[in-house]
Order: sequence, then structure tokens, then C-alpha cells
Amino acid sequence: MTPEAWIVVGCVLGALVLFASERLPPEGVGVLVLLVLGLTGVVDAPTALAGFASPAVITVAAMFILSAGLVEAGAPAALASAIVRYGGTRVAVLTVLLVVVVGGMSAFINNIAATVILMPAAVTLARAADASSSRLLMPLAFGSMLGGLMTLIGTPPNLLVSDALAAAGERPFGMFDFAPTGAAILVAGLIYLVTVGRRLMPDRQGPDLEQNIAQTRDYTAEVRVPGGARLAGKSLRELRWRPRFDVSVMEIFRDGRRLRFPNAEEALYVGDVVLVEGEPDDVLRLTQVEGVEFASEQAWVPGRLQADDEEAEVLELIAGPRFSGLGRSIGAMRFRNRFGGLVLGVWRQGSHLRTRLRDQRIEAGDVLMVRMPRGRVADLEQSTDFIVLSQRARAVIPRPRMLVPIAILVLTVGLAAANIAHIAVAGILGAVLMVVTRVLPYERIYAAVEWRTLVLIAALLPLGTAMQSTGLAEDLAQAVTEPLRALGPYAVLAGIFILTSLLTQLMSNAAAVVLVAPIALGIAASFGIAPHPVVMMVAISGSTAFMTPIGHQSNVLIYNTGAFRFIDFIRVGGPLTLIVLMVSLIVVPIVWPL
Repeated sequence: MTPEAWIVVGCVLGALVLFASERLPPEGVGVLVLLVLGLTGVVDAPTALAGFASPAVITVAAMFILSAGLVEAGAPAALASAIVRYGGTRVAVLTVLLVVVVGGMSAFINNIAATVILMPAAVTLARAADASSSRLLMPLAFGSMLGGLMTLIGTPPNLLVSDALAAAGERPFGMFDFAPTGAAILVAGLIYLVTVGRRLMPDRQGPDLEQNIAQTRDYTAEVRVPGGARLAGKSLRELRWRPRFDVSVMEIFRDGRRLRFPNAEEALYVGDVVLVEGEPDDVLRLTQVEGVEFASEQAWVPGRLQADDEEAEVLELIAGPRFSGLGRSIGAMRFRNRFGGLVLGVWRQGSHLRTRLRDQRIEAGDVLMVRMPRGRVADLEQSTDFIVLSQRARAVIPRPRMLVPIAILVLTVGLAAANIAHIAVAGILGAVLMVVTRVLPYERIYAAVEWRTLVLIAALLPLGTAMQSTGLAEDLAQAVTEPLRALGPYAVLAGIFILTSLLTQLMSNAAAVVLVAPIALGIAASFGIAPHPVVMMVAISGSTAFMTPIGHQSNVLIYNTGAFRFIDFIRVGGPLTLIVLMVSLIVVPIVWPL
């Protein structure tokens, strides 16, 4: 091999190691690979930056905006509300409803967004059915991945393999070319999840609001400001109890009045009873240093922290995929300043984290219990940082306004399906119409786009180009083809599926597809079979991240909420991956002859 080919090999191996280690964010790995290729001269500057102008990247960006428009108008929320109101209480029926709905949504909007929208509904339905939330959350996440296989815009891997075909001089996939294989796989996956998969699924209870409130009572106490106390007249800002003692002020009782959510300028006076939250040792240290006294022998006074308080509400939140404070501590989040509420506890994998709350760093999928003024709950629901797991079924009434984004989506899909416009151009038109019709406010356009995903795809696309230009893709294709030649084309398709599926468990599905697509095209040419069935297998296997909680953002979101363990994904996702492989080996050659 040439020196340039060895550099590409180093980039591929280095990227795999960094993706698996999670030392760098995925998009950071992509940019690092791009820099190595550009600085070593493996690709020139225009080629290195060509990914940022790729039709696939532009289309993915447009789809994010179209998805945000649909969500903004409330169309997906109306579906979720209907499931909650009319879904019943049978787990098998609810599983079918959730998989069908999330699968249908994921065919046309971002599958992570579909999961986010339906997660509160799944948790609510599980509690109504007296079942653990894990029984519905895993089918929801898996259904979102399966549904994305049905259309060209369902998931980035579909767009990427289509773009790879076009770059190789072949006819790219059309909008509904994925439908026959995608529908067959979705049906097979649904049957598995309702039957065998349901028996393999863990029956493990995730965080429960009432239980969490009970646990939090152990960390709540009342202290009284006695006569002659030095702190009398000082504001909460001056006292700095949170940074000094890791103790939070929740309420102040004064002259028969109850001050909920006191601000930092509120002062304490003699006779005030203060409801504080913190570790028992920290509260005890506060009383000794500040000269305050416990108001009663009971650390908890019933009724003071109820979810049904007339002015306050206790909620469960999930740190979503776009949480801006990932890796930051609770203290650094400044939750109280932003939303007016108080973080009472953090749960990870079903366990209450007992470390100092202020210093606890938040990860994607963590469940937070917070106490909020009722008037500020809407701020949380509109935040892109959190998913609110509401226990109360709220009806979302379909409005004529919802028809506008649906019509825009139909127009976009129709233009691309009829080959009137390229999918990237049709997508841009749909995004513009979302803004022009005021479905999506202009200032929310940039927030709607998952820039990390775009940077990752754009930065890695030159790697695929480099694999082809250096001859590495052809060399790898020959190395893979020779041992499989005697076994026939079906063995080749299975080998490509297994390779891509294993990679997508460890890294972004888009990254896995970018790496494998050039090799797959080389294998097709070397073996003398058509390129379309080969890259179709790449696209399908790129969406089989069922076996690890880190393979797909949908899995990350349900991991802590459902109190799952790593082995749960292997036990349930492993057989599902094999089923997808078997169905693909049957259906793909029929739809796309070898």
C-alpha cells in the first residue's frame, strides 16, 4: 500500500479507538480525522471541505428543521396524547401502538425527536397499566430505529448510502425505495417485540415520583432563626448556604405566611422557620456554624413537599440529547436562576445518586427530580435541554394550524418522490416554507438543527473519499471478497451487515456508514454483483444499534429512565439484530436483484 493509504488506515483505526473510548465527542473525532487528512495531503482542501456542501448534509439539516416545525405545531404531540387517552392498559396492545406510531413518525421526522415526544406517553402508559416503564421504553427506542428504515429521509444512513451511490456514478435511491424492505423489517421487529422480546425484556422499575419524594424527605429539615442570631436581617445571597454548606433553602414560613421559592434577595428574620434540603451532616453543620436550631424533632413535616401543592409541583425530567450542560455539575447549571425551581435528586440507572448534589455532573439520560413553581413548568416544557415526564395525561387538541406543517412535509416528500426536485432542494424549500408560514419562528431555526450530527457527517465524508482515492477501499474489498467468494453473494451481504452492525454499536450510525459504504461498493464491483442491494444492507445494518445503550441516542435516553443495564440491550437487541439480518437477506435480493 502507498504511504497515503497507510495514513488513511491510521485515521480509521484511530477514529474507532476514540469513538469507543468516548474521550472526545464524536464530532471532535470527525474534525480530527479531517485535519489529519488535510495536513498530510491525502486530500486537498476542496475535497477536505466538500462534506460541508454535501447534498446529504444539507438534506439532514433541512429534515431537522422540518421535524422541528411539525413538533412546534403539535402534530406529534397530538398522536402521543391520543395514545395516552385511548391506548388502554394492556402492555401488548400498548407496545403495538407505540412501535407503530413511533415507527411511522420516524419515517418522516428525526427518530430521536420521535422518541423524545413519545417518552412521557410511554412512562404514563406503563404506570397506568401497573407495569414497569422498561416494558414500553425499549420497544419505543427500537421502534424509532426500525421506522427510520422506511424512507430516504428516515435516518441519515439512508441519505448517506444514496449519496455514495450517486458519487460512484450509480442511480441514487428514491424517496420510497426503502419502503418494501423497511416495512418488512418493521413488521418482523414488531412481532418479535410483542412475543419473544416481551419475555426477554427486564421488568425493572425506574425512578418513581412518589417513591422519590419519600426518599427526598430524608434530606429535608426545618430550622428556626432564634433570637439574637447573627444572621438575622441578612439575605440568602449574603448567607451563601448552598456554596458553603451544600444546603438549599426551599421555603420560608413567617407569621403564618409561606414564601415558596424565595429569591436570593429574601432576608431571614428572627422567628422565621426555613425548610432546607441537604445531606443530614451538612444540615447539622449549618445549624452549628450559623447558630440556628431545628424547629422540631421531626426532620420531615408531612405535606410540605407534595406534588399536588397548589403552587408548586414536583416533576421528573430527563437530560435530553440536546442538553446544553452535559458534563457540568448541578451547581454550574444554575437551575434555580434559569427556571425558578430546585433540583432535589438525580437518578442514574434507577439508583439515587448519593454524592453531593451540587457537585454531581449530569450525563445525557439522567433523571432529575425537581420542585418547580407551577407557573414555570411551561418554561421547562419549552426547553430543549429537558424532557418532562408528566404523570398527568393532558389532551392535545388537533388544530387546523397543524395541517400547515403536514402539508409542507407532503409537498417536500412529493417533490422528491416525483423527481421534480432533488431531495436537498426539496428539503430547503420545506424548511423555508416552515418559516414563511410562521409554523417555526425564525429565531428557532438554528436551535432546531443538530449541528453536532452535521459536523460529524461532513467531517467524515472526506475519509470515504480518501479510502477510494488511495485504493484502500479496493484493497479491503478484495481482502474481504476472496474468503467469501466460494460461499456466494448471500455470504457477502451477511458479512457487510455484520461488519456495519458491529461498528454502529460503538459509534454514530452515520460514522459507521461513511466508513463501510466505500468498502461495500468495492466488494460489489469485485464480486460482480449490483451495488444497490449491497449498500441497502449497509443502510439497514447502520440502524441496528440495538445491542448497546450508547449505539443510538434513543437508547441513551431510555437507559436511566427504564433502569436498564448494559446486558439488557444485548439480551433483547441481539435476537432482534439477527431477525433484521435474516429478513434483510430474504427481502433485499427480491426487491434489489443481485
